[in-house]
Amino acid sequence: MAATQDNMTCAVCREVYRSPRFLPCYHTFCLECLEELAKRHGDTIPCPTCRAPATVPPGGVCDLQVNFYFTEEALEQARSEKSLSMCPVHTQKRLVLYCTQCHQAICIRCKLTKHEGHVTEDLADVVARCKQTIEHELDRLGNFIGILEWKTQCFRENKKYLEEKQVALTKQVGH
Repeated sequence: MAATQDNMTCAVCREVYRSPRFLPCYHTFCLECLEELAKRHGDTIPCPTCRAPATVPPGGVCDLQVNFYFTEEALEQARSEKSLSMCPVHTQKRLVLYCTQCHQAICIRCKLTKHEGHVTEDLADVVARCKQTIEHELDRLGNFIGILEWKTQCFRENKKYLEEKQVALTKQVGH
């Protein structure tokens, strides 16, 4: 998740790209961020990453090449993932800890304020442990399903056998 977000994050605003544009040096930035740079620097803006000069096209920054490698769906997914990993209280801080007392993911600032003195664990460790538990439970449930399918087959065979016996006994009684 984080690697995807880092690849889709503008170096200027630190957010997932919005209308990503290439500079001639092939670095990508948000259209709005490039427009702000053009307001400050005029027709030649320095690349925020490598400082190479980039000439603004006659139609403005919006005429720079769109970075088509980032589909809008991928950018929306990255925005969604980022919002899920951010603290709802301290919106600029990532959720990195798990409070075992409150059973919730928290950021460093929450640990120092609302959760001071609470036992916390690294969120990645908790997630890995939960994933392992889920995988173990899925295996266990798969085994139970196999046993139940086998027992169901046994019951069907017993039912068929008993029905055959019933028919045979009915014939004997009827004669």
